[in-house]
Amino acid sequence: MEYYNGEPLRNVGDLPAMLAARYGDRRAVTGPERTQSFAALEARANSVATALSDHGVAPGDRVGMYLPNTLQFPESYFGIIKAGGVPVALNLRLDPGTLEYVLSDSGANVLIADDTVGTDATAPTPEVLADRAGIDLTILPGGDGTGELDYDHAVAAAPDTFATVERSFDDVCLQLYTSGTTGKPKGVRSTHRNLLATNESFVRSPLPLGPDEAALCVLPLFHIFGLQVVLTPVLYAGGSVVLRQDPVPDRLLTAVDDHDLTLMFGVPALYNMMSRAYRQDPDAYDLSSLRYAMCAAAPLAADTRRSVERGWNVRMFEGWGMTETSPAGALAPPMGVRKGAGCVGPPMPGVRIKLVDPDTRADRVAHEDLVPFPDGSLPFDDEAAVAGEIAVKGPNVFEGYHNRPEVNERVFDDDGWFYTGDITRVDADGFLWMIDRVDDVIAVGGEDVYPATVEDALYDHPAVAEAAVVAAPHEIKGEAPVAYVVAESDADVTETELREFALDRVATYAHPRRVFFVEALPRGGTRKVKRHKLEERAEHDTGGGVSSGDEL
Repeated sequence: MEYYNGEPLRNVGDLPAMLAARYGDRRAVTGPERTQSFAALEARANSVATALSDHGVAPGDRVGMYLPNTLQFPESYFGIIKAGGVPVALNLRLDPGTLEYVLSDSGANVLIADDTVGTDATAPTPEVLADRAGIDLTILPGGDGTGELDYDHAVAAAPDTFATVERSFDDVCLQLYTSGTTGKPKGVRSTHRNLLATNESFVRSPLPLGPDEAALCVLPLFHIFGLQVVLTPVLYAGGSVVLRQDPVPDRLLTAVDDHDLTLMFGVPALYNMMSRAYRQDPDAYDLSSLRYAMCAAAPLAADTRRSVERGWNVRMFEGWGMTETSPAGALAPPMGVRKGAGCVGPPMPGVRIKLVDPDTRADRVAHEDLVPFPDGSLPFDDEAAVAGEIAVKGPNVFEGYHNRPEVNERVFDDDGWFYTGDITRVDADGFLWMIDRVDDVIAVGGEDVYPATVEDALYDHPAVAEAAVVAAPHEIKGEAPVAYVVAESDADVTETELREFALDRVATYAHPRRVFFVEALPRGGTRKVKRHKLEERAEHDTGGGVSSGDEL
C-alpha cells in the first residue's frame, strides 16, 4: 500500500488528503463546468463529509449517488467515504423500476443527485426516485428543504476540514450493482482493501501512469471501469482526468487537443464511433498529444485496433477485469511484447488467475503455469486444454454480493477462488486471449460457438461497422447463431454476402444462419451490447427460430 504521513493508508478516504499534500494546486479533474485541483478536491470532499455527518450519516450507511460525469461525482464519492459511508453509484441508464430496486436493496437512506438527471423521457427525476425508494434525505442543487437539501449551499456552508472516520481495510467501501441482464442486479461489496490493492496493481502494471499523464474519461463513473480504472488510479499516480458525459465522437476527438490528453480509455463501440468520425475528416483533429488507448469490457476486433493505431498514431492495448475484481485482472503491455487484438496480457501484479473447466472447475492451467510465464509443458497445440473459465484470487477480489448468500456460495470455492464466467486461453508467453462469456456461448448441436469469433469474422468485411452475434432457437440443434449488423453508411451489402463471407472464415456450424441489418445495437451504460435484448428480438425476427433450411 501507499503511505500517507508516514503511515499506510488507513482507507480510501485518506486518498484525497494524500494527493493534496503531494500535488497541491496541480490539475486533478476537469469537468464540463470547471477544473478542480488536488487541493480543491480534498477541500470539497471534506465539506461533503461534514454535511453528511451533520445529517446523520454513520459508518457503514449506504448513500446513493445519482450523478453523471461531473465534478460533483468525485467530491461526493470521496466525501461519502470520508464520513464512513458506502457509496452506491446508480447506473443512470437503468429503467425506473430497476433503479428503485437497487436503492431499496442497498438500504440507502440518503441520495446525492444532480438536477440534470431524469430530464429525459425514461429516467425518473431524483425527487420521484427518492419518493419511490423511500429515501428520507435527497441532496441536490436547488433542494427546497422539505426532505431535500441544497447541495451547493450545504457544501459551501460546511468546513473544508474533516477528520476521516476510521474504517478497517476489510470494511465495505463501495457497493456497485451488476447490470442485471440475467436477473435482478446484484450489489458487489468492495472493501477498502480491494480498491487500494487495485490502485497499487495498476501503478505497478505496464499502464503508463504518472504526474505527466492526462486521461480522457467518457466512461460513466457509476461503472467500475470509469471509476477504478480511469479516475482513481490516474489520480493516485498524480495524473489528471478530463470528464465527459456523452460519447459524441467529434467532441471527444476535439477534447484530446483542447486538454493535451495522453491517455484514453474506452470500449470497442466507442473506438468504432470515434475512428469512423476521424476517418471522415482527419484534418479537423489534432491527436498528436495522445500516446495510448486502452480498451476493455468487450472483445476488440482486429480491424478496429488497426484503424485506431494507424489513423491516430497511438499504441492500443487491452485489459480484462470485472466489478467483482475491483477491476484488476489482466493487462497487455502497451510497450515491449505486442500481440494482436483480443489479447489482454498476463495477470496484473498481485492478482492470481487460473483457468478451469467451466463445468467441473477442474484446473486446466494453474496459476503457477501462468506466472512468470509458461515453462513449455502446456499443450499449446490443443486449444481446449489451454482454455477455460477464469478463476481469480487476491486482495482485489470482492467480499461477496449483498444479501445473496446462495449466489456467493456458488461463485466462490472453499479456497477463496472466484469463478468469473469469462472464457479465455493462454499462449506460450503467458498472455491471455479473451474468448467469450460462459453465458454467451452458443451450443450448436454439441459444438460450442463463441460469438466474439464470429463477430471478428464479420468485422473483416469493409461494409460492417458493428456486429453482434446471438443465439436463436434451432429446430434440430437446439440453437444456432444469428447476426445483427450495423452497416457503414455508404455500404451496399446483402445478407447472403455477409453469411457467405463469414462461412469462409469460421467453422460450418458457427456461421450465422441469418443476418439482420439494424441502425444501432442496443447497449448499456458502458456501451456493452445487451445480448439478451437481441436474443429476444432474434426469436421474433426468425419467426420462432431457424431451421436446417437456413444452412449454407
